[in-house]
Amino acid sequence: AETLDAAPDAAVDAAPDAAPPPTCDGVPGARVAFADGAGGFQFGDLAADFTANTLDGPLTLSQHWTGCDSYVFLVYFPDLRQTPQGPWIGDALWDSDPLPLLTLGAPNTHYVFLSFEPDAEARRARMEAMRSRIALGISVRPAEMTAGWAERLHFVTDRLTEVEGSLGAFASDYLDFMFSPEGLVDLGDRGMAQAPLPFTFAIDRFQRWDAGGSLSPVVGQPQTWAMAAYFGPFYNHMAAVRARVAAEPATEVVLLDERVSDRVFVRTVTLPDAAAMAEVDTLDLDVGVFCPARNPFGCSEWDRIADVELCLDGPDCAERREIARWITPYWRRGERRWLIDASPFLALLRAGGETTFRVEMGPEWERKTERDARIALRLRTAGDAPRAQGAERAFTGGSFGADYNTREPFTFTPPADADRVELVLILSGHGQTDGDNCAEWCDHRHAFTVNGADIPVVRSPQAPGTLRGCADRAGEGVPPGQWGNWAPGRAYWCPGLPVDAIRIDVTEHVQPGMENTVTYRGQFGAREPAGGDIALSAYVVWYGQ
Repeated sequence: AETLDAAPDAAVDAAPDAAPPPTCDGVPGARVAFADGAGGFQFGDLAADFTANTLDGPLTLSQHWTGCDSYVFLVYFPDLRQTPQGPWIGDALWDSDPLPLLTLGAPNTHYVFLSFEPDAEARRARMEAMRSRIALGISVRPAEMTAGWAERLHFVTDRLTEVEGSLGAFASDYLDFMFSPEGLVDLGDRGMAQAPLPFTFAIDRFQRWDAGGSLSPVVGQPQTWAMAAYFGPFYNHMAAVRARVAAEPATEVVLLDERVSDRVFVRTVTLPDAAAMAEVDTLDLDVGVFCPARNPFGCSEWDRIADVELCLDGPDCAERREIARWITPYWRRGERRWLIDASPFLALLRAGGETTFRVEMGPEWERKTERDARIALRLRTAGDAPRAQGAERAFTGGSFGADYNTREPFTFTPPADADRVELVLILSGHGQTDGDNCAEWCDHRHAFTVNGADIPVVRSPQAPGTLRGCADRAGEGVPPGQWGNWAPGRAYWCPGLPVDAIRIDVTEHVQPGMENTVTYRGQFGAREPAGGDIALSAYVVWYGQ
């Protein structure tokens, strides 16, 4: 049988007094020192030390911990059904191709294969067979594609729940929860939902347990190991966000920081005064959400529009302007976090002082589920960014049908000293009409003119309908393992990702100090709108000193 060319699992040799560099080589984020302690068994808790026996010797987390890697656990469960009918999903998963873990995954991810089988010989035989399968796959691929992977693959011979230390205890505790009444979630007329078997789970870059989640490429399809390749890139994203926040000093104004079950919040905060706001050129929204449920069906269910809006009329908030948008993930335990660039909308905040915002994380009528939400404005002066001085909302979206293109032209007059003008669009398509799947999955486009000059037609940065369009963006912050149809690409958005503002420089077509005109039309490909809904906030923003 083929074997992987790897030395027995052991810690990396280093001089006794040599401190590792604070950054990680070739991957984003800062190095995180191993934390001693008892840890816990909830998702998000510290993963304490463990030692697992593998085909290549003992694997001890503290000895292998570099502060730059993540660990993804891939588990075989024998058929646990009381009345088996049809093929067992665990067999289909184990037999799926493991090579995409190497070709699609992040190079700083360890994959740890385990089994829940009670028989020691059966476990060893299973691990030897998996190691041979992977070795054969590596042998027929270019060396540069698989270099360095041998030391990141671990084949555990202990039974999952009998691994010494936190790993075995964590798995045992979760399985006890899963099979208990406390592990059920009431979905109303859909019945009670049991927590899923932990075919995969992980330890992230911060030494925390993560749930992993579903490995189905599309809802209703069998789970595959390939989908576990996306966990590593996501953990790298999370590390990069934390490192960036630490490296970029900013004035932080917190809008929300609490455990919530409601979906809509109006918050009045105090910004720096006008003199201080005049110096700010960069605004990021730091959005962090954590679902504490152990059963994913206790998390929010759907891919909803979430956003932050500025209230123009104070706490009444009847008149408001959207400044940032993201889409909530399907049924995903654990944490997601993003920094959303909202710098153009500093133009609306220059007065500073007492300011009211509205935060929405889904419709108010949605089934209430708990989450820990922290949303903050980060105000800073980068020094090399243009300063937004004025903004007017020109167009909004709506039903993408026959009446969509009836909008009147919009006129605006920027000051004579404006040195840059942009169209800024927060744009996403929703709905699935028969025949064309508009506007979530269809090729809807958006055409503008400025003073009669055609602006390049706006198209989705990712092709809608691609099988892995959103999964491939896990490194940008899409949480993998969602219990929904999260992986395929949408028009302008992904479940669990910010909807980045599209900024178009139209300075050459604008006459500062004079009235200018913008027109807008929506298109389905090159044709008229076909159905669905367009969520659009289109602004004209001008910049100056």
